[in-house]
Amino acid sequence: MTPAEALRSPNVRAFLAALRYGEGTSGPDGYRIMFGGERFDNNFADHPRRAITKGMAGKQYTSTAAGAYQFLERTWDGLVKQYHFPDFSPESQDQAAAALIMGRGAMPALLAGRVEEAVKLCNREWASLPGSPDGQPVVTLEQFTKHYTDAGGSLSPQPEEKPVLPFILAALPALFNAVPPLIAALGTGTERSEKNLKAVSAVVEIAKTAVGAVNEQQLVEKLQSDPAAAAAVREAVEKQWFAIVEIAGVPEARKADLAFAQSGAKFWFSPAFWVAVLLLPLVYMIVGAVVGWWGAEFSQDVRSALAGSISGLIVGSIVGFYFGGVASSDNGMRKTDAQ
Repeated sequence: MTPAEALRSPNVRAFLAALRYGEGTSGPDGYRIMFGGERFDNNFADHPRRAITKGMAGKQYTSTAAGAYQFLERTWDGLVKQYHFPDFSPESQDQAAAALIMGRGAMPALLAGRVEEAVKLCNREWASLPGSPDGQPVVTLEQFTKHYTDAGGSLSPQPEEKPVLPFILAALPALFNAVPPLIAALGTGTERSEKNLKAVSAVVEIAKTAVGAVNEQQLVEKLQSDPAAAAAVREAVEKQWFAIVEIAGVPEARKADLAFAQSGAKFWFSPAFWVAVLLLPLVYMIVGAVVGWWGAEFSQDVRSALAGSISGLIVGSIVGFYFGGVASSDNGMRKTDAQ
């Protein structure tokens, strides 16, 4: 998506209108306003490139901010280099603001109407947004949202986790019997399972698909009466194991990986195995590059330090996955168990 394409969305246009309210540039001359309120007049040929010092909230600030979205000179130059805006016209300013929203990773949330999420992602770009760390006066989220909706923007409620439904929990004992490593990944108690709602729901859906069950009750019946169904579920869960333990969280992934190894399952379904496979080749590549031709311009001490620190970081990630936190009191495991 280009900035021009993003502007076709009513949500994006409404967000820009709310931004202009916060930046104090909502008026007809908003595209000409410089920091402090003074107007520039250069026919929009370029950013005015003037540093202005003004008192604000008892402090002195110096800024080159200009335009409807108060672009700093250096920010504008970076945008022009990337997007080749021909001038500082209102059209270019609107596209540049959309580009900044995209650069902050906020465009998907904004297009979906998740304004609060978009604001949080953009409040380091615009000092007037709620939560901005710049220390300048900000608008409240309520004020921003009102101007956004008044300008035609739509809102989508923030996603909320729902409690685990009883019939999903009822299916867990049968699943634990079919796939023992799930006990370590998801836990056996209702309270623990509720903390892993997404992982629980994912496992139940995987199991239902594997045996063709239309609901949780039918899933339990098949698992209890048909050994082939249990085998099908076990195979399906093994294929999705990495995704499941990732949803459950890293500490749970460590314990689940240990249980998976102890269950006798094929090792190439272990997430820890793939962590090692993906990271270890980088050690050899980096060390080879540093001590080989690429590192020839460095001294021996520098090359040794680079190779050692980078390799240690990567190997440490692998070791941390296997051993990190396993000796703590919250999981009751010993390093000898992990070994």
